[in-house]
Amino acid sequence: MKKIQFIFGIHLHQPVGNFDWVFEDAYQKSYKPFIDVLKKYPSIALVIHISGPLLDWLEEHHPEFLDEIAGLVQSRDIEVLSAGYYEPILAVIPDHDKVGQIKKLNKYIYKRFNYDAKGIWLTERVWEPHLAKQISKANIKYIAVDDFHFLAAGKMNDELNGYYTTDEQDARLAVFPISQELRYLIPFQEPDDTIKYLESIASEKDNKVIVMADDAEKFGVWPGTYENCFGRNDWLNRFFKALDDNKDWLITTTFEKFYLSNKPLGRIYLPTVSYFEMNEWTLPAERGEQFSDLVHDFEKSAKIDKYKQFLRGGMWRNFQNLYDESNWMQKRVSDLSFIYETYKKKLSKKDHKLTQDHIWKAQCNCAYWHGVFGGLYLPHLRHGIYENLIAADKIISKVLPPFSGTFDLDNDGYDEVDLLSNQIKIITSTKGGCIREFDILSKNFNILNTMHQVTESYHRNLASASTGKVTSGSIHDNIVMKEKNLDKILNVDKFPRYMLADHFYPKNVSFKAVQAGSHERGDFANREFDVVRDTNINFKALGSAFETDLQIHKKISVSANKLTVNLTLQNKGANLIKGIYGSELNFALLGGHTEDRYYRVNGKKPANYYLDSKKIENEVKSIELVNEYDKFLVQILFNDSTKVWRFPVFTVSGSEAGLEKVYQSSVLIPNWKLELKPKDKLKIRFKIIIKEL
Repeated sequence: MKKIQFIFGIHLHQPVGNFDWVFEDAYQKSYKPFIDVLKKYPSIALVIHISGPLLDWLEEHHPEFLDEIAGLVQSRDIEVLSAGYYEPILAVIPDHDKVGQIKKLNKYIYKRFNYDAKGIWLTERVWEPHLAKQISKANIKYIAVDDFHFLAAGKMNDELNGYYTTDEQDARLAVFPISQELRYLIPFQEPDDTIKYLESIASEKDNKVIVMADDAEKFGVWPGTYENCFGRNDWLNRFFKALDDNKDWLITTTFEKFYLSNKPLGRIYLPTVSYFEMNEWTLPAERGEQFSDLVHDFEKSAKIDKYKQFLRGGMWRNFQNLYDESNWMQKRVSDLSFIYETYKKKLSKKDHKLTQDHIWKAQCNCAYWHGVFGGLYLPHLRHGIYENLIAADKIISKVLPPFSGTFDLDNDGYDEVDLLSNQIKIITSTKGGCIREFDILSKNFNILNTMHQVTESYHRNLASASTGKVTSGSIHDNIVMKEKNLDKILNVDKFPRYMLADHFYPKNVSFKAVQAGSHERGDFANREFDVVRDTNINFKALGSAFETDLQIHKKISVSANKLTVNLTLQNKGANLIKGIYGSELNFALLGGHTEDRYYRVNGKKPANYYLDSKKIENEVKSIELVNEYDKFLVQILFNDSTKVWRFPVFTVSGSEAGLEKVYQSSVLIPNWKLELKPKDKLKIRFKIIIKEL
């Protein structure tokens, strides 16, 4: 009789910073019902991985679920996979954190489930060859990655019915391929379709195995899948019954059992790669479109199987090239991790553990990239990263020696300079003389946690996308909008949304043009500013405005809860400078259209008070952005009555349910009329004050 061994694995994860109701919704729609169905079929083996953020939440809200998993692990053929505890992309975190995070989850699994994990779930299957050594250091024997990794290394589909070994220096690691065919069949096609496919690859030999390991959320959380898996269609129950009915030839097993009972098929050296869909997402928009078109052309001509292994696309690290915001967070956390490693012996035992956990939480992958889900574009996920890195930064700062120099934190060739009081911290960049991060220390809150809109490959589908609901099929194939007219609000930003960016406009510029970022008449955005740092930061740059030489001097100081900005603009040319100057301020308070976050202008709530509203405000002495939810407000005080443009930044990004509009921040551009003769100066002064409520 022909037989096949089948490893069925599920990965349960919710990111750091996600809403509590999202955890609960996923628990009720996916995690609990999945295990409830599994319990009916004691003969079926399963592999399960639960990420650290979700484990922490389950311990607090549903410990009985973990008790149930522990019982199943002891009484049945259930394997528990480890991983980096807080679900980091292992390739881009320091080596000591790679090992430390895996060991943390190993320890938890052993203590909670009485199970010695020997395999890991590799986050987003992002593989780089150097990982083998650090993974092995954490006492891991095997991992699973997508079959595409093996195809990219030159293997053929009929060679992917076991595991291979790889090595790095003195480390050895076994690697299993995950079937993309099964990922797309399960649970989107009928159970019989999967059974027929497995039957087609069964062999007279009993040492062949095929793996399906994927997100548990596709069983109940993804659009349309709850009704399919647990509702009237009852897919999961029917699938498990089909496995049970065919167990004479279709043998469910685990990575551990197969690894211990079978020899490897050979050695393999996998290239730097992730799963196939990631190849498009990691490319710039135009290249992503070309890649997508190329794949579709091969699919239409039925040549995809022949040429797929040669279609490589981009690599995961490209997200740090595409998005300054992602790169900034990644570099901030890595920098903190290395500083922590240097000075951790000076910390108390309590602070030592707290700092380590905050750093590891800030490495959670979901806010650093995006695919079909919002990821990086979701402010609350980025806030989860900043919340933890600021908390770690505060503790480490207690034991650091004084530092008054500059440093290129984000590896862009321009130096950063920071200023710190007992209440706020700012990090500035010589590129544009801007503020990159503005932390409220008591709240662990970065009010500059914004995101600019870049062109995405899926934006070309906005005009033709429907507004229907995703009801079935893989989320990778759906192009729908969650609301109408997203193409009308899409505005691609020329530069990231930092604070103190300099804008020059003609005197008759329209508000619409300002919002669109057009009609600029200056060249300071990417200009390097000279910096002198003492107790203040002094930026100076000579550039051009209205085709005339202009010098900008920015003096920035921090004291307690107050940031003071002094700007001096001097005409260094031979011609009259005439127009409008604006200094851009961005504030990201995590709620654009909620009653607990709003504007106050000159002490009064305006008629149009939501943070996602837009208006031209005249004669402004003070403007406040109030965040009642987090119990603070930001007040901007001007020395003289000032005109202020205010408007929101929206991005258009993907989610499991379709393309959506996301509020990122509120832009305030106080602006002043310029009429400078040669050598004339314009002096401007304003303060940004943080007040707790």
